[in-house]
Amino acid sequence: MPIDAPGVKLNPILIGTWQEKTDSSTLYQVSSQDIYTCKIIESHHGNTDTKQYLAYASVVNGSTFLNLWEDQPDESNHTYMLYRLDVKNENSVTLVEVTENIDEQFTSSEQLKKFISGNMKNSYFFGKEETELIRVGK
Repeated sequence: MPIDAPGVKLNPILIGTWQEKTDSSTLYQVSSQDIYTCKIIESHHGNTDTKQYLAYASVVNGSTFLNLWEDQPDESNHTYMLYRLDVKNENSVTLVEVTENIDEQFTSSEQLKKFISGNMKNSYFFGKEETELIRVGK
């Protein structure tokens, strides 16, 4: 379930080509789908297979989160992955995944957003790894 419906304009800094700071084998090409949503194409050096994702931002307590899902034409029910997005500057962003260890079940985005707001300061709320992405092209 997403945190909320798309309503935060896409940050133009995100448009471009990115790779992990510590691993240049995967590229993420980010383009604008509409004013709220971006398309992300993940490709791997030496491999013709790609994955395509869609994502949009939500803001909770002043922090930006990405609601991200794999874009599959046959799928009407999306499985969302949630990440905190920290824009360091125009050439560096950090993603921190919301932990999979949350057992609570939510019946609405409003409930999920309230839960995130109340728990995002707790140490267990995010995964241990941060992924820093650096820009490699516009």
